[in-house]
Order: sequence, then C-alpha cells, then structure tokens
Amino acid sequence: MRCEKLHLGYEVHQRRFRTIKATPGNVELPDVAGLLTRRVLGYGQPASLHAIFDAGAGKSDADLRALLDQAEATPDLDVTLRACRYPGRMKGWKALPAEAFTVYEQPGVCKGAPPKEIRVAETSTVLKDESQHQAVRTIVCREVIRGPKKDRWHPLYTSSDAEAGELVDDFRLRQDHEQGFRVEVHDEFINAIPCGYDKQSPDRGRPRFRRGPLQMVGWLAALVYNAYADFAEVLSPAYAGKFVSTLRRIFFNRKGDLYSTPTALIVYLEQFPEQNLLVDYVDEFNAARHRIPWFGNRQLILSLYPTATRAGP
Repeated sequence: MRCEKLHLGYEVHQRRFRTIKATPGNVELPDVAGLLTRRVLGYGQPASLHAIFDAGAGKSDADLRALLDQAEATPDLDVTLRACRYPGRMKGWKALPAEAFTVYEQPGVCKGAPPKEIRVAETSTVLKDESQHQAVRTIVCREVIRGPKKDRWHPLYTSSDAEAGELVDDFRLRQDHEQGFRVEVHDEFINAIPCGYDKQSPDRGRPRFRRGPLQMVGWLAALVYNAYADFAEVLSPAYAGKFVSTLRRIFFNRKGDLYSTPTALIVYLEQFPEQNLLVDYVDEFNAARHRIPWFGNRQLILSLYPTATRAGP
C-alpha cells in the first residue's frame, strides 16, 4: 500500500526524465496526466508534443475524454494511450476481419532471435454516453505468439493522424520509461528517499503531506540517471542505454591515488581494461580547468594510467 508516489515524465526518443510530480498515495495517473502535459508544454515549449500514457491514465471513459479534449484544445498536441482491455471492447476488437490487419515485422527478443510478427488494424471506439461522430480512433495491435500461448493484444486510443504502424512503434518506446523506473529503484535506491508525510502532524489519522523533500530528492535521482546516460553516450555508442550500476562498476568504482599540490588536486586512476574509452573525455575535462572552491580553489586534474600510445596527463 503506497503512502506516496512519484510521477515522472520521460522523453522516449532521448531516453531522459523530463518532469516530476510527487503526490500522496491516493493520487492516480489520471489526476496528474493533464498537469504533466501542461507542464512540459509550458516550460519545455516544444514545437509539437506527442504525449504517450499507459492504460492507467484512461481507466474510465471520462479520464480518456479529458485527455482527448486537452489534445483537441491544444495546438500541436497529440495523445496516445493504451486502452484498458475491458472484455466487451476486446470482444469487438478481436472480431475484426483478418483482411483489416496489416502485417509488420519487428526485431526479436534477443540477438539472433526470429523477428516478431505484429498485425495492426485501425477502427474506432464509441465511449460511454457518446455518439458515433465522437468515436475515438483506435489502433488494434495483435502480437502473434508462436506455440501454445495465446496472442497478445495491445489496443491504443489516439488523437494523432499518424500512420498506425508508426504509432505502434512510438508507443513501444515507452518500455524504456518503465526500465528507467527500475533503474532508479534498484541502482539508485530511490525507495529510500525522505518520507513525504510529516511525522509530527498533530492528527496522526490525517498527517500533513510535505511535497518538497520527496520531490527534490526524486528529481535529483532523475538528474543522476540523465547524467549517467549523457556520459555513456559520450564514451561509445555501445554503452548507450547501459544501467547506472553497470557504468558505476566499470568507470566510477575504480582504485587510484590522490595528489594534492598548492594549485591542483590530481586524481590518478589505476589501470583498468576500459580506460582507453575515457581518453577523450579526460582531455576535454582537463581542458575545461574545473576548480574546487572548498579546497583552496585548486584545479581538479584527472590522470589515466600511462600506455604506449598515450601522451600527456
């Protein structure tokens, strides 16, 4: 039973966290979906925005309609969210004729695995207490599963006019968002952040909620996630998307020596297999001449173990 929640917005193409909202535990995704969208539009000021949500943002038709109305009232805003798999609507979607589906192939679950077969169809869904002319564009995605298991169905509601296969591809990028949450929990220990409830509240049955510490530390964890991602992309394309724990183990938790002079603090790292990837990064870091104000304004210098092909610090 959650006492508080962190709702984090994520940019799926850049794979970075972009916004946060800390709330008490009884606040659901529909309560903040519109708010987070407005926050991205107001502070980020993008030329256009495609907001992608999980099914939790549209548990009821009223919640879904609120997001669609927001998209209709906001220029250059489109909304796509996974539809709840209610039995009555699933029955209708599964009854679509085979010729209504277009077959796509997507990469397998791992390297060398056969491609997955995806069948995509387009239809419309009439929401509760609405008329046919208000029907919502619905993309029905059927993932064909070989063997005895049943096929997986992924229906999407959308306000976008983009091609159906493109929308399915964009929505699948949301998996990186889910992975980002797992990284924050397991690699950054975000579950240990300060409690959002005031333990000194006079009424223990209705304690006061303090958003500040909870939201600030949660956002710091998101910024650390983004910083690690930036660092990995600078090193090599092969490290893009690596977990925080992986990068910390390979590049940060290294042995070395510290040398202090009247004008500099030198960090001399012992030799390790991946140090050649840091050569350009170290040269750029040292050229920036970073200084440590609280340590006599000494310049911070990074130094790698010398190799036959390495000249300089």
